[in-house]
Amino acid sequence: MSSPPPIRTKLLRILLLPLVSMVALWGFIAYSSVEEIITVSQNQDRWEAIGSPVLQLIVELQKERQLSAEAPDGTADFRPLADQRRITDTQVTRLREIIATVDVDGDDSETTAQVQNMVQALDGLQALRASADGGVLAPPLTIIQAYDNLIATANRQFTDRDALSDVSSFRGVRGMAAFSATSEYLGREHAVLTSTIVHRNMTPADRGAFVAATTARRLVFANAERDAGPELRADYDRLVASEPYKRLVAIEDILFSWDTDGAPPVDPAAWRRDTEAIIGGINRDTQTELARVAAEAQSQKTGAYWRIGIVLLIGLAVVVASLALSYRFGRSLIDELMRLQGSAVELAEQRLPRLVERLRRGEDVDPATEAPGLPPAETAEVDRVVHAFSAVGRTAVEAAVGQAALRKGVGQVFLNLARRNQALLHRQLALLDTMERRVDEPQVLEDLFKLDHLTTRMRRHAENLIIMSDSSPARRWRDPVPVFDVVRAAVLEVEDYTRVTVTPMPNAPLLLGAAVTDVIHLIAELVENATVFSPPNTTVHVRGVTAANGLALEVEDRGLGLNDAVLSELNARLSDVPEFDLADTDRLGLFVVSRLAARHGIKIVLRRSPYDGTTAIVLLPATLLAGAEPPAIAAAPGTGRPVRALSMAPSDGRGRGVTIAPEPDRATWFEAAPANPPHPAEPDPVLTTGPISVADALRAADPLRATDPMRTEPPATSDRPRPAGPPSAAASNPLGSGPAVPGGADPSRATGPAGVAGPAGAGQFGNGSIPVRGPAPGNGAEPPRRPAHARVQGNGTVPPQGGPGDNGSSRPAGPPTGWSVTVPAQEADEDLDGLPMRIPQASLAPQLRVDARPERGARAGRSPEELAQLMSSMQRGWQQGRRQAKQERDMRNGKDDQPDA
Repeated sequence: MSSPPPIRTKLLRILLLPLVSMVALWGFIAYSSVEEIITVSQNQDRWEAIGSPVLQLIVELQKERQLSAEAPDGTADFRPLADQRRITDTQVTRLREIIATVDVDGDDSETTAQVQNMVQALDGLQALRASADGGVLAPPLTIIQAYDNLIATANRQFTDRDALSDVSSFRGVRGMAAFSATSEYLGREHAVLTSTIVHRNMTPADRGAFVAATTARRLVFANAERDAGPELRADYDRLVASEPYKRLVAIEDILFSWDTDGAPPVDPAAWRRDTEAIIGGINRDTQTELARVAAEAQSQKTGAYWRIGIVLLIGLAVVVASLALSYRFGRSLIDELMRLQGSAVELAEQRLPRLVERLRRGEDVDPATEAPGLPPAETAEVDRVVHAFSAVGRTAVEAAVGQAALRKGVGQVFLNLARRNQALLHRQLALLDTMERRVDEPQVLEDLFKLDHLTTRMRRHAENLIIMSDSSPARRWRDPVPVFDVVRAAVLEVEDYTRVTVTPMPNAPLLLGAAVTDVIHLIAELVENATVFSPPNTTVHVRGVTAANGLALEVEDRGLGLNDAVLSELNARLSDVPEFDLADTDRLGLFVVSRLAARHGIKIVLRRSPYDGTTAIVLLPATLLAGAEPPAIAAAPGTGRPVRALSMAPSDGRGRGVTIAPEPDRATWFEAAPANPPHPAEPDPVLTTGPISVADALRAADPLRATDPMRTEPPATSDRPRPAGPPSAAASNPLGSGPAVPGGADPSRATGPAGVAGPAGAGQFGNGSIPVRGPAPGNGAEPPRRPAHARVQGNGTVPPQGGPGDNGSSRPAGPPTGWSVTVPAQEADEDLDGLPMRIPQASLAPQLRVDARPERGARAGRSPEELAQLMSSMQRGWQQGRRQAKQERDMRNGKDDQPDA
């Protein structure tokens, strides 16, 4: 379908008809002026070229005719006639030469025919002379008439009134031609009368010829009077008033009435004198008039040039002015419409998007400022369109502001609901934590941990609403946290976390505390997306790679993958935070991830993985990192052996279990020995291992759980024995140097009984269990059973397992620093199916731990730094207690069910 024509085309159609008419009129005037000047130029050229020679030739022919009439005994032997003939021949030759040089063919056809007739008549002059000399033209009248015809042919160059009537300015030329014709007819009268005087007899034929010549002379003389110019009229009046002319007229009147034969009653001498005087005067006046007419023709030619130039210039100026005015008028209308179009484009492509962007940032927008009225147009119709468009722009801006206010209000409602939900979830987590401390039954504790995990996921979904409302969750960290701990905490917030393998990250830096919550949330969303969109029998790998500008985390799944178009669309959304669209509900996680990434300047790129799945690359910028964390492998006191790191190892094929990856050098966990062991430790090259439940695996792998600021740690009320130190060296130093064992831990080291199924349905631990290496001294009232293969010391504790040659005396005495499992002597041979106790701050990162309180009596006082730390802790405890009391009071009063004002 063809596009509609532009307005320029319509305006051109409107202006085309008058413009074409004006150009046609101008062309006609120009053509007429050019034709006139061409005619004037041609006549001038003809007069200047052949006019004067032809007049001179006519005079010479008239003399030759007169001498032929005067010859008494024929023309052959009349000497004056012979001399005149040579003069005439000279003039004829000169005229032929002039005609040869003048482009007569360039004139009109009538002029060309006249010149050709004159040349042909001159060619018959020699035959005329021969006939006259040979007596063929015996009567003198016949000879005279032959010369009359020849002279008449030459005289038509001046007497052709049709050729001269084309140009009105040549009226004087016609008068001069008529005046010259008067001389010719008078010459005829003179020749006829002279012949009758010489032969003393005027026959009727002679008289008829004389009367005809006299009549013709008088007619052309009257025409000369009519067409003569001022100068020629003066000559005419002078001629008419002269005495010779009066006597000539009197003789003509006499001969008009004389009808007898014989000699005419005329004085020959007086007639000859008067006639030649008149003819000579007419010829002189004719030559003078011819020169004056030539000069006037030149002046007229110049004037004609000026007129034609002025006409052409004026016409051209009018046409150009018409075009310019038409262009100006059309351009002014087009400019108005273009300004209107530019305003529309600016509103659609710049102002409204900029306004929406400002509204997305939460800025206050004044519709009157953002939608100013357009300047008025110069055309009434366009001005009305401008006013209408200004109203449309204001309406659009007001609608955008209203929609933004509506979205802001809806977002505030979501935010309030999410805040309330988050507060309840935090209280629920605190309550679950208290219940976990009080419960001793393994199955109940396992269910509590499942509920704890579900609540943690609910908290993340509640935080999604907060993030989508362009706010931040209440959880905060003050000190930097190891990136490895952040990744593990993120993995444990997903449902199918047992399918995730986290590769150890040696020498990984610390993440600033202000970004810990958002990074955990971001990675959790990506990991959960990877587990959801990949088969349940596949593994999701999380790796950390050092980059030039930060740290890169790779989340790789082995699912079905995405095509290039979808990848490009998702990467575009991740690079530029999109506007939250309620219709795009299946991309909420992507929206949350993009908003978190934009908040901290994190770059996220999705690409195809080698396993036909999708790999998400998260680049943490250097501005979020705080340098490398402490060494990941720390030697146990007195042993010099490295500590193991937590990793994710496969279980029975249905999921993944959190395991401690074995080190290549068979390093044990952090080992501690009592101050005074009753029996020396015997070397045992085989590590002692035993399974624990998934709940303890969660606690060991989530070192950030104990640092949740919205969560309380109430004192333990159970009579169960409590560990004396942190849970493991892996919890305090999670970045081990040894890689995770692909496919699970060493089966030879997982010799304990099967563990309890994890919260995600991981099944029994099997080769994916978490071994606890190294006993610790302690006392307990209700100890769990120990593994069958563990040796029991005399005091009922499991002795530390050292290498060959290692004994208890070689270890320094001091307080325990690792996990210790108390096993009574009477139950030493039973399997350890109990669960370890949670210790406050045992799973914390090293940077988040507070210094252990010294034993009473160790020293008399505290340093200022300890006092400041103690007061800060007390203040935080008071604030947290007041918040918790207020929350409980609000819950009792039913405020949690009321919407915010």
